[in-house]
Parts: sequence; C-alpha cells; structure tokens
Amino acid sequence: MAKNLKLIHLANCNSTNIGNGALITGLEKLISEDFKAEIEWVREAWDDYTFGIKYFNEQFVDLVNHSNGLIINGAITIHGREYLRETGMRFELPLSLVKKVKKPIVFYGISYRHFHGQVFHHAETLRKTFRDLTEFPNVLMGVRNDGTRIWLEKTLKLDPKTLTKIYEIPDTGVFTYAKSGQYPEILDERKVIIFAPNDEDVIWRYGNGNVHHVKKTGYELLDATVKEHQDYSWKENRRKLIDNIKLALTRLLQETEGQLLLVPHYLDDYKFITDLVDSLEPQVAHQSSIATGLMRVQGTEYFYGRYQRADLAISMRVHSMSPCIGLGVPMIPLITQPRMWDFLKITGLEDLGQDAFSDNLGQELIDSAMRVLKNPQERIDKFRKARTEMREIARLINARIEKMFD
Repeated sequence: MAKNLKLIHLANCNSTNIGNGALITGLEKLISEDFKAEIEWVREAWDDYTFGIKYFNEQFVDLVNHSNGLIINGAITIHGREYLRETGMRFELPLSLVKKVKKPIVFYGISYRHFHGQVFHHAETLRKTFRDLTEFPNVLMGVRNDGTRIWLEKTLKLDPKTLTKIYEIPDTGVFTYAKSGQYPEILDERKVIIFAPNDEDVIWRYGNGNVHHVKKTGYELLDATVKEHQDYSWKENRRKLIDNIKLALTRLLQETEGQLLLVPHYLDDYKFITDLVDSLEPQVAHQSSIATGLMRVQGTEYFYGRYQRADLAISMRVHSMSPCIGLGVPMIPLITQPRMWDFLKITGLEDLGQDAFSDNLGQELIDSAMRVLKNPQERIDKFRKARTEMREIARLINARIEKMFD
C-alpha cells in the first residue's frame, strides 16, 4: 500500500442537517485511525449531485480515477423518490460508468428512510443496482447497522445471494468529534435537559401506518401504480405526541429545577418546536426553555460539544441518539421509526428505547428520565460497552477495506 492515500469522500457536505456532520467526521476518524497510510480526504458534496448542481457522469469517473478511491458516506441513500430513475438510489452513477471506475468504491454504511404505507418508486431498478454493484470486484457494499440490511431483505425482497455480499457497518455518527465551547444559552447552575425533535416526513412518520408498525421493519412496498391513501391520522397522532412530551418535560423541569434546551438538527424541527412551545405554560416557556440554532458541517464539533453539557438528552433524531452513545451522554431514544429500534436491537440497547407512540408515553418518559438523572452512570456504562463493540466491528471491516487499496 502507498504511504499516502487520496480518497474522495462523497457526502452531504453542504447540508444544514448537522447529522451529516456527525456521519462525515466519524467516518474520516475511523478510517484515518485504522489505515496504515496517511489519508488525504477530499470531500465531494453529494447534495450537489442530488440537486442538479453536478452530475454523475464521465467527469465524476475521472475525479475518482485521479484519486486512490471513492468512499461513499453512510447518509440516507434509499428513500424511493420518483426522480431516482437511473439506479433507484441517490448514488446515480450509471452502471455503464461504474465499469469505467478503476479504483475501489466503498459504500460505507448507507441507510434508508421509508415508512409503512409510503409509495416507493423504482424498487426493481434498486434491486438490479444492488445485484450488479455487488458483482464488481472493486466495490464493497456496506449498509448502516440500523436495520437497513433487514429492510433490504424483508421489504425490498432482495435475493439471498446478493444479501450475503452486503456488510453491516456501525453508524459512523457514534464516533463523531465534540469540542466544548462557549454556550451562553446554558445556565451553569441548572441541570441541562436537551430535547431533539424530528419533524421530517410528518405524514408518514405520524400516520397510523407507521404508528401501528413502528417496531416492524418488514412490510409490503407500494409501487408507483398505487395511489397513496390520504391519511390524515398524522395530525392527531402528532398532537398527542406533543401533548405527552409537554407533560413529561414540564414535570421534569419542576422536579429538577432544570433548563430545557430545544435543539433542532434541521429546519423541519422548528415546526415541532413551535407547536411544543405553544403548548407549554407561559412560565415554563419564558423562564426554563430556550432553542438553539442550526449548524453547518464545519461546526459539527461545536454543535455536539453542547451535548456534552447535558445531564439528559431526549432524542427523536438518529444523529442525536448515536453521537450521545459515542460521547457518553445520558440519553433516552424517543423512537418514531423502525430503523431506530433496529439500531438499538443490533447494539444491545433495545431496553433503553422509549416508544413515542405508547398510550402512556407521558408517564413512561417521566419515569425513565428520573431514573437516568438519578443514576446516569448506568446508562453511560451501557453506551461505553456498545461503542467499544461497534469500534471493534469497524476495525475488522476497515482491515478488509484497506486490502482493497494494496
């Protein structure tokens, strides 16, 4: 192997969803630590290709071939959108051009986001893409350890032969950096409770289809020939969720005399925050609650440094949850999607999850939060064990990947 490697890192570098920052920094940390060679990381903005600023064409092939290889970040890659006609996924390099890539291509833990009852476009195209890509000798296909492989098997119905060629890679967000800074919104004398909402895909996330199947990864896909059912149950389910969260947070603030940090990870989350704040008692909103701002990828360390100040985090977002595990922040996963349950099952942390759609959510969340605040070390120790196990899995996978660059 060469002493120095120049690797193209295809990632959502220009996104204002900070979870991409966790994925990017965690990935680069893992590979840089494990490879013998010195890595020169060249970040290529995947979101530029998604929004038509750049294109997966011969120029992209040349970019990769003038480096030592391509590492594809573990971002959301599979979501069944209509415009993904070429490959059925966000990596839309035509297979005819993949053949022209002479360097290693590593899919480092790609993931899916899709909900029960939501139409999925180009499923057969996606199956073909997986079958073909896994046949290329210079391609390693890795999916995130969040049930993506289970979803490919049970929902996409990918054939067993192809599935055996797909590796499961730990969520790189677990290994992101954090660096504490100045956080003037935090009062040093009061306990810090972070709440990170998730208000993406509201119709499907809070619709009855997902609410009743939130722990089930396998379901029948609806293709484009099926008209999506206009289900308005999401409005009532979302309102009920906000009411229960309000109940739990109000009690927690009363019991602990703490402060509530509402921490959005992306623009959608402000909608949830607005509705939650509207439901709070005026004194709680004015004297005990504050919202933070968004951060670009460049501010990842500072953003997650804030989490290190927390006595408790309640996480609806994946990349609130997984960085807390890596950083040892006492955290309750408040779950609205099957892939979070699957991640917890795979990492041995399922017992720590809280079903956001439980009929008794308010009281269950209060009880869980008070237990964590009383004995945070128990949860921190479980996180440390899970992180250590994931780090060893990543090391073994990286050893295999490293051989591709010999």
